[in-house]
Amino acid sequence: MCHGKDGKGLGNIPGLRGKLPRNFTDKVWQATRTDGELFWILTNGSPGTDMASFVPLVLTEEEAWHVLLYVRSFGQ
Repeated sequence: MCHGKDGKGLGNIPGLRGKLPRNFTDKVWQATRTDGELFWILTNGSPGTDMASFVPLVLTEEEAWHVLLYVRSFGQ
């Protein structure tokens, strides 16, 4: 929802208080982030942003890895 259907970070963001969400289509960003870093963010949120934690409140660990594969697909 927040990162948008196309992954560019321009989704429907009610109550956004900070920067726009990450643009997952940015190939430089994709190349510099490890899967472990992205999993950490899904588990702990992203300090200084509106990105909340999703594991385990919303997603199981297995579901989170599927989300990461989806995020990676935007960098193709």
